[in-house]
Amino acid sequence: MGSRSSSQSERYEDRINRAIACVDANIGSAPSLKVLAGVACIAPHHFHRIFHALVGETVHGFTTRLRLERALSLARRAPQPSWKRIASECGYRSAAVFSRAFRRHFGTNPVAFDQGAFWAVRPDASETMQVSRYFLREAPAVPDDFAVEIVHRPEKQLAVSRAIGGYVRPEVLIEAYEKLARWAAAEGLPLGDGRLAGASRDDPEVTPLARCRYEFRLEIPAGVKPPDGIGVMTRPAGNWARHHVRGDMKAVDQAWNVMFKSWLPAAGLQLRNDAAEELYRRVPRRVETAKRFDLWCCVPVE
Repeated sequence: MGSRSSSQSERYEDRINRAIACVDANIGSAPSLKVLAGVACIAPHHFHRIFHALVGETVHGFTTRLRLERALSLARRAPQPSWKRIASECGYRSAAVFSRAFRRHFGTNPVAFDQGAFWAVRPDASETMQVSRYFLREAPAVPDDFAVEIVHRPEKQLAVSRAIGGYVRPEVLIEAYEKLARWAAAEGLPLGDGRLAGASRDDPEVTPLARCRYEFRLEIPAGVKPPDGIGVMTRPAGNWARHHVRGDMKAVDQAWNVMFKSWLPAAGLQLRNDAAEELYRRVPRRVETAKRFDLWCCVPVE
């Protein structure tokens, strides 16, 4: 009975993950509960209960939080943010409606938002600061040898293993990686040479750590169907800004800090609606104990 219940839970998890992917991909149109239930192939009157049970938030609460957090992340990465444009990009057709929703969520209107004040009342502030010493730091100078290239990546089908709350519960991150790695090994699918990527769906400077989502993405041949518990998505063709990092976690952390806080605003490029990726040139033997990394920091741009 336990095995059957676990299998059923994984099937529901796959369906709910399809709905979450739909929200991520259509953040500017705010898909309705009926649309999301259709994507998940679950009757609308059951969908909201199953969604809440697996995600821990209501459908409305989750979609609203994602839209507002994306709005704030977009604003923080723009030298002179246009809140009207950002509101529209995040699915709000009225600046007044956006402003009211922003105030309910963050406690102030968009123009008056202060990151320091937000952190002063953030329940997990101390935990978050332990994740990275670069949070809340001023934008660093771009080093002279900080090389970034713009590359075009073709459309790819991806197998996706997701974890929620990996910053505070590393075991769920390890489990997500090992689930994908075991299946890939059984299917003879290689992980190295840039086929495997790690993608953070949320900005931990804005999103509570327990809500932050992380995905391990593996490029797979078209038509390959992963088992329950591993989703499938398409990474659309597009341009990416790419910086090579070889070193420890501190070096990776610093590279992301420079990319987002300094290089990207100076380059004048806009972010596309996809998650940034850590693209592994070499895959660590054990992801939980890795001390050295050889990867690209990749940011989707247009």
